[in-house]
Amino acid sequence: MTETLADDPLFFPAPRSCPFSAPPAYTELRETGGLHKVKIWDGSQHWLATRHEDIRAVLGNPAFSADVRADGYPLVHAGQEEQQGGLFLRLDDPEHARLRRLLTREFSVKATHALRDELLAITDELIDAMQEHGGPVDFIKHFALPLPSRAICLILGVPYEDREIFQGHADVGTDLSISHEDRITAHRETGLYYRELIERKRREPGDDMISRLLAEDGFTAEDLPRLVGILVGAGHETTANMLGLGTLALLLNDTERERLRAHPELAPTTAEEMLRYWSIVSTDPRRVALDDVEIGGQLVRRGEGVIVSLIAGNRDQRVFGDTADQVDIGRNARQHVAFGFGTHQCLGQNLARVEMQVAWPRLFERIPDLRLAIGEDEVPFKRNSIVYGVKELPVTWGTEK
Repeated sequence: MTETLADDPLFFPAPRSCPFSAPPAYTELRETGGLHKVKIWDGSQHWLATRHEDIRAVLGNPAFSADVRADGYPLVHAGQEEQQGGLFLRLDDPEHARLRRLLTREFSVKATHALRDELLAITDELIDAMQEHGGPVDFIKHFALPLPSRAICLILGVPYEDREIFQGHADVGTDLSISHEDRITAHRETGLYYRELIERKRREPGDDMISRLLAEDGFTAEDLPRLVGILVGAGHETTANMLGLGTLALLLNDTERERLRAHPELAPTTAEEMLRYWSIVSTDPRRVALDDVEIGGQLVRRGEGVIVSLIAGNRDQRVFGDTADQVDIGRNARQHVAFGFGTHQCLGQNLARVEMQVAWPRLFERIPDLRLAIGEDEVPFKRNSIVYGVKELPVTWGTEK
């Protein structure tokens, strides 16, 4: 079967009217079955996959291209093809696989688990600082953002004292309300920063990933600054949002929070469940068909774009049961697609997992009475962002000042 342009298609991305749920329209489309037409920012229409099975079928099929320069690709924003075209994560195999191999050892299970003790030490430092400050504090500013920022700086060799620079770049890069002109300006400034950083590493190499990439000469002089910028941005921004949202979920669920405190060995399943439950990437992954392909009974013709809704797929009751809309830290949620699926899965997923596995048990072990300092309905969520999260999370404990 096939379908023509829809008369009144749903706009993508749809807002989360309830911050803890998938957009109702996505749920309705998922239960209807098949792919459905949606409209994006430039007025173009593309297919949307919402079922877990269909999402994996799209992302695991080499007949769909991840190249933003390909005709028909559903761009996230104007200029994406110029800013990201040619980057390894926007290439198809075999070139994508060749370049990815140069990076995977830095983010392997073995390499990231070797950082566990150092991550635990950073976690303790941040908790010490919170306790010294006294509540209330903004959990995002004092914990969720510094932990992954310090971790990615440690791996890549980026100076942590530059955090305001690269965190500012990430804020602009993920904000969908930014104008095209402001995005171009920010992209230019970001490129300048990373080119200067890489030149310093070229002159004075260290024991870090950037220095090793320079020694191997696997990436071009043009692509390496863009690559490092994406690794820094994705390496701290996504995990910071996950730490904030996951902490919020546990603060609002006494049963699951106390379950984790009593059974810290549940840290791995807690991380997977939070990744599934929140599904923070709101706009991606996206693909374009290189050939005619049938997905979920729908014929996708060559040159047609496909967008997948991770939040819809990760709440699919066919896979995760009748409680898919609830948090269960003991759930076996490893089938989730929060990191994507197929050859383009998130490069830093092992690092993100270890950071979450270390952070939450330690946090609630050391501050068992951690609680929100504002009402649940006062928590400010990111409403128009590539990456879902909370802007601030005021918390307190003990007796407030």
